[in-house]
Formats: sequence, structure tokens, C-alpha cells
Amino acid sequence: MEKKDVKELTRDTTEQFTKSQQSIFEENVVNIENGDRIVPATVVIPAGEGPFPSVVINHGHGGNREENGGLGSIAEALANQGILSIRMDFPGSGDSTEPFTENYISNMRSDSNKCLEFILKHYNIDRDRLGILGYSMGGRLALLIASEENNPYKALGLLAPAASPGDDLLKGLLGGKENVDLYYEEAKSEKGYADYKTIYGEEQQLSKKWFDEIIKLNPLENISNFTGNILVLYGDKDDVITPEVNELVLKAYDKATGFMIPNADHGYGFYSNQPDVTKLVEGKLTEFFVKNLKR
Repeated sequence: MEKKDVKELTRDTTEQFTKSQQSIFEENVVNIENGDRIVPATVVIPAGEGPFPSVVINHGHGGNREENGGLGSIAEALANQGILSIRMDFPGSGDSTEPFTENYISNMRSDSNKCLEFILKHYNIDRDRLGILGYSMGGRLALLIASEENNPYKALGLLAPAASPGDDLLKGLLGGKENVDLYYEEAKSEKGYADYKTIYGEEQQLSKKWFDEIIKLNPLENISNFTGNILVLYGDKDDVITPEVNELVLKAYDKATGFMIPNADHGYGFYSNQPDVTKLVEGKLTEFFVKNLKR
């Protein structure tokens, strides 16, 4: 990848697209039935009658639909620009009552798709102007959804997507191959999951299916099925999803544009007092979806 493919963000390029203090929108908290699961979700509806362009927002591994307010602020910024959004809690996360053992890619994909189905049924949506956004593991999920044949999405926004091959992702997440092997053996045991504590101190139960699907599903294998534009945002200080991992997307897809965010670690200001970083993330993602979904 040539250096010119990655730009450094500045406040001036995004200021007009950040959340306004005079925001006017409606926020609906809903519980969506998806088979035996209930998916907690938040819909943010712009002022006006529509039909609205819309974005489905997918959170990261062990996060939730708020991400300490970060994803909520992005949703509000989108609403300020006339874009509806829905964001959900995946199994075992946020307000979900499911155990974390139900948190694996196929369930997450089903929940994300069900949320799209929900807004198409209950709100005045422009079906020709749909976008999807994914943060970290949610970015891996968004890539897989956007890679499906005949998927409805026209724009894909990615914040530090977990885009590496499964073996590499597991080694990075779990601390090397030896740890991966130990956790996987535990997950294959009679109890059916491995007890894992994240670097943030969160205790999780990683199922055998979680491991198997991470290994099996390559998020970039079928990305040529997607025909829209992709934005990849990542931080120069992110040591969880490193710049090199993000650049895999840029190399795999010729309509992907990358932007490096100065002084951003994997929290992207959501979990730290870095208002400039948060504002850049919020503004650039909103700018991207406005450009690609609004006429």
C-alpha cells in the first residue's frame, strides 16, 4: 500500500459533521425478537418524515451498543444530517440477557440483519440508501455481511476492523499460539467454553463455536461481492488492531479509503478523555455516510 492511500485527519475536515448541541431527533429503545433471542437495540430517528437513509451500527467484542457513549454520539451526529440508525447489543453484551457463550459471529450476523429488517418494517426507510458501520469485532462482522451476495448496503464504515485471518486474530487477542491452544482445548471440553479475562478485566466465556467461526470465516475472502465505498479509520497508537491489520482492507478492496487518526488507541476516545480524537471519529464517519447515502 502506498503512503498516499492513508490520510491524516484534521479537525477542519470534520467539524461540521459532529454532534450538535442543538440536536433534534427521536430515540427509541426497542427489544427485537430474533428466534429465541431478544436483541436490545436503539433507533435514532432524524427530524422530518423521511424516507431516511439508514445505518446499522455494530459494536466490538465485549463492548455494547453505547461503547461508553461513543456509538451514541455517532448516531446523534448521523441524525443531525438526516440519517436514521439502529445499534444493538450482541449476546452477553450490554442489556442482552443471553449468556456470553451465545456471542459468536453467526448469532451476531443474524442479530444485525434482524435489526435491519426491523427498521425497514417499522420506519420510513429509503431501501436504496443503506449503510453499515462496524467497530473492531463489529468491523469484522460488517465486512462479512457486506461480502454476502446481493447484500443491500451501499456504504461500509469501519473503525479499527478486526480484519486479519482468524488464526492471527486469535493469537493477538488471546496472547499467542500457546494461549490460543490452551483456551481452545478448554472450550472443547465438556463444559463447552473457555473462561477468559480480557485486557480490560472483563470475564468472558468463549464457546467452541466462537473459536471455530473466527478461524473459518475470512472477512476479506469475498469482499469483491461488495460494490460500494469503504472507509477505514484507525489510530496510530492502536496496539489491539494495529495499522497493518487495517491496511489489509485497503489492499483487498480498491474502493477503500484509509484515514489514520493521530493519538488514537483502540478506545478512540470513547474510554478516555480525548475529545479531539472522538470528534474526528464521529465527524469523519458521519461525513462518509452523508457523502455516500444522501442525494
